[in-house]
Amino acid sequence: MTNGECRRNGGETNGQNALAMLDEFLSALEKADAEDYIGFTRHLCELYLRDHPDHGPTLLRYASQLISLSQYSAAREALDRAEAVLPQKRLNWVFLRRGWLLKAEGDFTGAEAMFLRAHELDPVDATHLIYAGMAAFDRGDIDRAIVFARRAVACSEGCIDEAWFNLGGYLLSKKEFHEAMECYRRALAIDPDYKLAKERLADVQKILEHQRDYIMREISAELHAQKPEESR
Repeated sequence: MTNGECRRNGGETNGQNALAMLDEFLSALEKADAEDYIGFTRHLCELYLRDHPDHGPTLLRYASQLISLSQYSAAREALDRAEAVLPQKRLNWVFLRRGWLLKAEGDFTGAEAMFLRAHELDPVDATHLIYAGMAAFDRGDIDRAIVFARRAVACSEGCIDEAWFNLGGYLLSKKEFHEAMECYRRALAIDPDYKLAKERLADVQKILEHQRDYIMREISAELHAQKPEESR
């Protein structure tokens, strides 16, 4: 083996070690994010971006943590960088986070528009329509929220159980109790362990049971009041 071959093999080994370290770092970052360590995730993102400033996925994750920490200007800068380096087909993830940012800042109309931009790039996924519905609901436009939720449950991908749950909530707000109950059942059919859907379903069922009991008491009272007149 020549010295040149030794140096080349050594360089390959060093490169492999460097890649392994990067993979280990990114795995630690993903783990911190999954465990909802907001501050620690931001810290790891900043360390990684110091050496890899154009790493799109980390910029997106970094922006998400900054939004959670109310660091809105810094989040916008991170999203600007991410939009500049990510391919067109991945820009829906940038627009999604821009929507989160605008929603956190109280601009629900702007947030809705951004979520819809994201949906245009990924029309089969319910995610962006779910968020558009939430933005509409947060500004009090319940009818518009229902429209988005109905479109979301018709999608083929994404959190369809959450779309059904949100639709149920919007219908509950409109006192459309029977349809709301059906929506919660559809959510539970997808995810039987959906705790909040179980609670909302029980809530609606109590309303309907109370309405039924109230009507029966009213009918009973009317019949009782008619009896003396019939006996005359």
